[in-house]
Amino acid sequence: MGVLKKFEQRLEGLVNGTFAKVFKSEVQPVEIAGALQRECDNNATIWNRDRTVVPNDFIVELSTPDFERLSPYSGQLGDELAGMVRDYAKQQRYTFMGPIKVHLEKADDLDTGLYRVRSRTLASSTSHQGGPAAAAPPAPPARPAGPGGGYGY
Repeated sequence: MGVLKKFEQRLEGLVNGTFAKVFKSEVQPVEIAGALQRECDNNATIWNRDRTVVPNDFIVELSTPDFERLSPYSGQLGDELAGMVRDYAKQQRYTFMGPIKVHLEKADDLDTGLYRVRSRTLASSTSHQGGPAAAAPPAPPARPAGPGGGYGY
C-alpha cells in the first residue's frame, strides 16, 4: 500500500472518528457497505491480467450499543452486505475464492458510531464464480488486514 493511501486512510479515520465521538451517531449499514468496498480495494491481489482476487470473509466489529441494535438483523444484514460486496466486485472485475460471508461481532473497545472491519480470503472446495475461476490456481494464504488498514470510522 502506498504512502498516499495510508495517509488518506489515517486522515479519514481521524475525521470520521472525531465526528462519531463528538456526535455519538450510530453506525448505519450504508457506512459498513462502504467500508467493505474499501476493504476489497485495499486487499485486492492481482493473480494475472484477467484476475484480481479480493477477500470473501468479513468480520465487522461494532461497539456494544451498535451491536445490540443491529444484531437482531445480523443474518439478513449479513446477506444484504454480502450482496452489495458481490455487486461491487462485479463492477470492479474482482473475483472471490469462495462464498462471501459478513459477520457482526461486538468489540468492547469501540465507542458508539465506531467500527472495525477485518477480512481474509478463504478458498472453498468448489468455485462460486464459474468459467475461468473453476480452473484457478490454489488460494493464497488468508491475509487479515494489517495495521492501519481495515478500520472504518
